[in-house]
Amino acid sequence: MSEDLLTASVFGRLAYLDGPVFWRILRRTFGNSLPEYRVAELTRIEFWPQWDDSGDENARVEPDVFLDFNLGDPSVSVKLIVEAKLGTLPTQYAAQWLRQWTSYRDANDNDGIEVFFVAIGGMGKNVDSTIAKLVGQISSSGHDIKAVAAGWDRMLDALLEERSRCPSGPTTRIIDDMLKALGMAGYQHLSFIGGLGWQPRGWIGSLNTPLCNLR
Repeated sequence: MSEDLLTASVFGRLAYLDGPVFWRILRRTFGNSLPEYRVAELTRIEFWPQWDDSGDENARVEPDVFLDFNLGDPSVSVKLIVEAKLGTLPTQYAAQWLRQWTSYRDANDNDGIEVFFVAIGGMGKNVDSTIAKLVGQISSSGHDIKAVAAGWDRMLDALLEERSRCPSGPTTRIIDDMLKALGMAGYQHLSFIGGLGWQPRGWIGSLNTPLCNLR
C-alpha cells in the first residue's frame, strides 16, 4: 500500500545514517519529548513486526516500524513503536495505539526500558490537539502511554535542515533519496509568488511504481 511504500522508503534509508544523525532527525521531527543524546546507535529496525494481541489471544497487532536505540554513554535502551499514516486527515486512532502499546509492554513485562509510541501522518491539521485527544482516550481506559506525533511535512523539514549541514557526501545522497520519496508522495517545498512556501499535494497513484524501487 502507498503508506507502506513511503514508510519503507523513508525509515529504511534513515537506518543507513549514522546513529546520531538518525536520532537528531527524529528529534527535529517529533520534538523535545524524545530525549536529547549526542551518542546514539540504532541496534535494531524491524518493519511490520507481528505481535500477539494482549487483549485477544487469537489476534495479532502489526506496528509499521519498531526501532531499538542505545543512547548516551553509558548507554540506555530506548525503543520506538512507529505507526504511520498517509495524508493529513485524522486517521490515527486510540484503539490501535493502545493495542500495539499493551502488546509490547505485556510481552516485555514492563522491563523499565523507555518506550515511545511514535505516530507520523494522519494527525489532522492540529497535531497537538489530536495527540492530546488520543492520549486522553487511552488514559481514560486506565493506561499510560508516552506518545509523540508529527506530520510527514515535519519529517521533510527535518531532512532539509540536516541536508543543509552536509552539502555533499554519502549522508547527502541518502537524504536526497528520502526527499525524492517524500516528493513522490506529495510532500515537498514549492516556491510560489507571494511566499506561500510548502504546500501538500495528494498521493499520485501513477508514482507508486517508481517509489517501489526506493523500498
